[in-house]
Amino acid sequence: MIFNSLKVWLFPLALTLVGVCSNAAKATQTIYPFTGDYRTTVNITPIAGDISQVFEVGVSDDAPYGLELYKGLTYSVLDSKGNLTFNNNPEAFGVQGYPLGYIQFGDGTNKLFGTSDASAAVNFDNLTAKGSGLVYITGGEGIFKNATATLLFSEDDIVNLGSTITLNGLAKVSGSIKVSQKVPEPTTTTALVGIGLIGVAFLRRRSRLQSTS
Repeated sequence: MIFNSLKVWLFPLALTLVGVCSNAAKATQTIYPFTGDYRTTVNITPIAGDISQVFEVGVSDDAPYGLELYKGLTYSVLDSKGNLTFNNNPEAFGVQGYPLGYIQFGDGTNKLFGTSDASAAVNFDNLTAKGSGLVYITGGEGIFKNATATLLFSEDDIVNLGSTITLNGLAKVSGSIKVSQKVPEPTTTTALVGIGLIGVAFLRRRSRLQSTS
């Protein structure tokens, strides 16, 4: 009779402990919607034939989360029709000895890191350019630790010719940033604490039963 009574309350307690451990193993994800308009300056410096190194800086008045500044390094090749193709890896264009490109949003506590994939068309008659592409976010800092995203961007520029071609314009960046929150898996300590609680409860109940017999 005593054993059956113990089973009645020990079984729900065991299920509770299992439920707690199962919930502790679940990861959560936070979504940060993002839209920013940036005033941009792009410097295109030839390094080999039609291949150039490209530095870009953008400043925004409306970008959220402290991401008002972005900067990036990439590489481009220009064809005879005025089309620019960009790649973060200079070796994709056959040039060696240059660092890999990058994109960084933010210069404070919150930052996003990634790469880009883009193209642009330059009109040398009216000295304008129009570009678009994707920004692949692969990490970050602050609230964006473990962040991932694929952001869209489009850009309209005025072209200033010279030994270094400078593009001044406006870029719009938008998308959703996903941040995974890692929850520690249940450990041996968790199991031992659960067993200890069951043992204490068992001894206290047995003591009460003996005192009433």
